[in-house]
Amino acid sequence: MKTIDVLDLPDGARELVGECEITGRQTAFQRDGRSIAILISYDEYVALRETIEIAADPKLREKLTVAETEVAKGEIDEPATRVANDRLRIPDSTAADVATIDPELIRAAFEKIDEDPIIGAPLFDPYRGWWSYRTEELRVIYRIVAEARFVVILAVQATIAT
Repeated sequence: MKTIDVLDLPDGARELVGECEITGRQTAFQRDGRSIAILISYDEYVALRETIEIAADPKLREKLTVAETEVAKGEIDEPATRVANDRLRIPDSTAADVATIDPELIRAAFEKIDEDPIIGAPLFDPYRGWWSYRTEELRVIYRIVAEARFVVILAVQATIAT
């Protein structure tokens, strides 16, 4: 991907980028009345990318379905990997996947999510209400249960060999 420092842009373009970054407002660029590109915030780009990647992974979608079924039945526990504030809950099926990943990677990711649940990217439909937090080595998909004041870890994937 080509990158350009925002300070190298003309004033009008910098204003559009700033507006997009702060408010999330999108701008469509047109040629002959036809949209050819769109300016979206980086956060929205990440959320769209994550949503598309999850939707394209049938094994991951199946794991998420199983985890949500367990959550609906109340089959969630505190994770074996303890973190400072410990607001995390994990379905049994997800716990099995967590056990296969380096405990230090899991602990670091869980601590980040526990400290700031909105650190991840909020996903789009059909996964609205879910979040995806990524590091170079790990993806954690979770749901914030605000009324119960905890976070349910729905899936954990190693993104490189651990």
